[in-house]
Amino acid sequence: MVSKVSQKKNLSSIQVIKTLEVLLQGDFTMQEIIERLNKTELTPVFNNSVISKYINTCRYIGIEVPKIHNKYFVSNLPFGLKLTDADTDALKTLQFVVQKDMISKNISKFKNFVTKLNRHSKRNITTVVPEEFVFSFELFERAVAKKMKVKLLFKNKDILDCIPLKITKEGNKTFFIVHNKRVRTIDTNRLAGIQILDEKFVDPLDGELVTVFKLSGKLAQRYQARENEKVELHSDGTIFVTNRNENKDVLFARLMRYENLCEIIRPKVYREEFIQLINDTLKNYGK
Repeated sequence: MVSKVSQKKNLSSIQVIKTLEVLLQGDFTMQEIIERLNKTELTPVFNNSVISKYINTCRYIGIEVPKIHNKYFVSNLPFGLKLTDADTDALKTLQFVVQKDMISKNISKFKNFVTKLNRHSKRNITTVVPEEFVFSFELFERAVAKKMKVKLLFKNKDILDCIPLKITKEGNKTFFIVHNKRVRTIDTNRLAGIQILDEKFVDPLDGELVTVFKLSGKLAQRYQARENEKVELHSDGTIFVTNRNENKDVLFARLMRYENLCEIIRPKVYREEFIQLINDTLKNYGK
C-alpha cells in the first residue's frame, strides 16, 4: 500500500515537471498545452482540469505563471538566472553587433536565444526595435500583470522608472500609460528599450483609469454620454461624468473645448495637470 501511494505521488510530480517544461518553451493557450503534453503519452491523460491543477502547483512553489490574452507563460523562476548590469550591457552590445553585421538567419537565432534567456532569468530587458515591438509590448503587459515597476529607456538616452498601467492606441500610434508622480502618456516611438525591475508596486489608480468631471449650464443639459461613461444628475442641474480608460491626451483635448463649463474632480493628478494645462494655454494667449 505504501509503495502504491509513493508511486502515485511521484507520477504527479513528473506530470508537474512536464507541464513546466512546456511552459518554458513558449506562450501557449490551454488547448495548445494539452496538445503538446498528450503527444508524448500513449493515451491522452492531460486535460483542462489536470493542467490547471499542475499550473497552480507551480505557482504554489513560487513560479510565476500569469495568463495574458488567454496564453500562459513563465514570467519568473525563484531559481532563475541572476543577470548583472554587466551581463545585460554585454547582451545589448552583442545584440547590436548581431543586428548590424549578421545575416537574417543568425539574427533570428539570436532573438530566440534572448527570448529563452529572458524566460529563465529574473531580469528581462530587450531593445525596442520595430521587428521586436510585440515582444516589448509583451514585457510591458507582463509587468502590469505581475505589478512590477519598469525602466523605460528613451532614444535620447533619458531613463524613466515608473509604474506601468496599460497600453492604448490612437490611430496608428501606440502609447504606454505609466505613473511617475503623475499619470504620463508615452509614445512608444520615443522608446529604445524597456526593463522589468525587481520592485513591486501598488496600482495608484486601482488598475483602471477612471476620470470624474463635472459639467454645468447648457452643456450639462445636452451632453451625450459615450460608451465608456456614466452620468449622474445633481439637483443643481450639474452632471458628474465618470469616464473609464480614455486616453488622457484625447480626453483633455475634448474637455478643453468645454471651457469654464467643465471641471475635473478626480483623480487629483489629472485635476492638477488639467489646471496647469489651462494656465499654460492662457499664458500663450497673453491672458
